[in-house]
Amino acid sequence: RGAVLGGLYTHASVWLSRLTNTEPRTTEVPVDTGVLVVPPSMLQQWTELLTIVVCSSPVPSNPDTSTLHAGLSSLALVPGLQRCPKLIQFDGPQPALSAERVQHYKEFKQRVRALAERGTSGFQRTVVHESTRFLFAAHNLAQAVRLVNTSFIFCLQHDYQLARPFDAGGLLRSMIAVPVIKHVRLNMRSNAPARGFDGVVANATLPGLEVPLTRTCGWSDVPHIARTDYYLNFVIPRNLGDHNNGRRKFMEESLHYPMQRNFLPGGCWEMKQRIKQGVRNPPWPDFFE
Repeated sequence: RGAVLGGLYTHASVWLSRLTNTEPRTTEVPVDTGVLVVPPSMLQQWTELLTIVVCSSPVPSNPDTSTLHAGLSSLALVPGLQRCPKLIQFDGPQPALSAERVQHYKEFKQRVRALAERGTSGFQRTVVHESTRFLFAAHNLAQAVRLVNTSFIFCLQHDYQLARPFDAGGLLRSMIAVPVIKHVRLNMRSNAPARGFDGVVANATLPGLEVPLTRTCGWSDVPHIARTDYYLNFVIPRNLGDHNNGRRKFMEESLHYPMQRNFLPGGCWEMKQRIKQGVRNPPWPDFFE
């Protein structure tokens, strides 16, 4: 119940499409209270509150950088978003990878570093970090989040791009005004009716919201905006507490599937059963977060 969820919401429209094959400033985040202390002036300078995190690993298209370039270039759809600091986190190559694939990946990383150093369009304010060993998805993402020193992160997978603009500043202000909102996923499709990782959905009507949001009984690591302290204090520990310390897992495996096995009153399983029985708009428990 409360130990499993973390304020999960989706932006109530379709914002993403998937592609086929400088130091950021610090804003204080008091860990214990769950309340972000952000000077009023910073609310207008929201680009200093958000770090865009892109995790990458060996793929067959290496050393070509066009897929990553397209994803970062798509940030221009949201005014101001490209001004945010960016962190590209490279995983180490898998031990079983062929020598040719390892060489292609090495060249890919060199090309990306060059783009970042030149500040090429889409790569402005980009810092590149590389793991010295193979971590896999969840641990590679955790490594990146630990390097962030802004209050929020935008986790953008390396083969996705924005398809539509969204109100990023309004979303961050909403997450500051309503601290229970900790994780907001950008959808690839309509979430009505609920399907896939959504599970159960309900439109959010919380005071202080500046953007449309839908509550969801599911967790996915497809592109999303989240509070950094939520990741450090909840998401990463959940993964580390998983089987074999969460190694060789995607982050959503350590979050989403335990939620679906939550049979306690007010848990995801009970919510789904009530929907199947024809109950319309079942009450969303206050302790769901």
